[in-house]
Amino acid sequence: MSRKTYSLDELTKVEGHAKLHVELDGKTVKRAELSVFEPSRYFEALVIGKSYQEVPSISQRICGICSVVHTVTSIKAIENAMGVKISKQTADLRRLLLCSSTIHSHTAHLFFFAAPDYLGFDDVIELARKKREYLDLAIELQRLSSGIVKTIGGRSLHPVTPCVGGFHSVPKKADISNMIRDFERIKDLSVKAAKMFMSFRPPKLENRTEYLGLAGKGEYPLYDGEISALASDGFRPEDYMKNIEEEVIFRSSAKYTKFRGKPYMVGALSRLNNNHEYMSSTAKGLLKRSGLHVPCYSPFMNNFAQSLELVHFSDVALDLLRRYEENGMKEERIDIKPRKGEGFAACEAPRGILIHHYRFDSNGKAAFANIITPTCQNVRNMEYDMQKLIPAIVNKPDSKVKRILEMLIRAYDPCFSCSTHFLDLDIRKLKKH
Repeated sequence: MSRKTYSLDELTKVEGHAKLHVELDGKTVKRAELSVFEPSRYFEALVIGKSYQEVPSISQRICGICSVVHTVTSIKAIENAMGVKISKQTADLRRLLLCSSTIHSHTAHLFFFAAPDYLGFDDVIELARKKREYLDLAIELQRLSSGIVKTIGGRSLHPVTPCVGGFHSVPKKADISNMIRDFERIKDLSVKAAKMFMSFRPPKLENRTEYLGLAGKGEYPLYDGEISALASDGFRPEDYMKNIEEEVIFRSSAKYTKFRGKPYMVGALSRLNNNHEYMSSTAKGLLKRSGLHVPCYSPFMNNFAQSLELVHFSDVALDLLRRYEENGMKEERIDIKPRKGEGFAACEAPRGILIHHYRFDSNGKAAFANIITPTCQNVRNMEYDMQKLIPAIVNKPDSKVKRILEMLIRAYDPCFSCSTHFLDLDIRKLKKH
């Protein structure tokens, strides 16, 4: 029986490195390990002793792409600790921020990293040469969504207007009209993007796992809700430690997680599986037209789910903005009295559920912090998927195996998907015995 080892040692990423190690005995996968090596960043320690007012601006630096959702989730957890009740307008503005930043993030991943895989291109440069219209569409989506984040958040990355209790400033009436116009354009472009990804044919893989995502009352939520599970009971964000087990793996500097002892997936596909009936009518029409059956158990379809979300969140944003089109928004902010307390919050980042958990002393200074990011939750499920996928592709040429493994990992839209060519494949074939 032949034995084969795949060592993919250069998984470069924005925040560090990862590598893949696979050992096969014939078609039996003995090991499939994705090890993440990020530099120690100490954000959970950095906030200790800091005032509750400083914590969000520190926490948002965890990620440039997801700085908006880190800001919003951090603020929400602090408000829960301090017993702060926000206005409906503040909640709506936060939802608008999350819609626009999710569209911005999805666009970057779908067009710059995922699309070349499905089109058989080596990189986005080849995409620009051979399918320039796709790149132009992506650039316009990025420009518009980034501009909206700046209008609401004060700048396009690391927003400065959101604060505990509200916003330092709110969009003017003219800004609301401009954002409606821009979101109408975003929706038109998003429909084109969804149809494009609908036409792609990903590798075949069906691997049943658990899917976690926020679930609200009759909505497809980003900002609020309990954490639902597709095949079992959900839980409240404040009960995450009873349901999600964080584990330190000796071969990796990132924590790995399990849901009640098993791997699970978070992200666009999880949101689609849990909440598809609450999508906008346009997004549901595209889903029906695609022929995709929900729930879907192929991680490759996470990319198509992201493209549907471009459409859905455009519709959500337009609905929110039109409520304020006639009378505009009012400046408002709540005075905060610091107190001792503990707060939990969960929001949907582009890549899945993001959890922030803090404890504060009586002076409002942080005494404890725990943050669970989506990529840490997905890594174990990536390994689970590889165990199912590899036996079906092991007889293909090594270059083909490499490409399919790249596509699988990238389909999750992890933090380390920022480099188009991130797998250096080193195959050692052992002698038959």
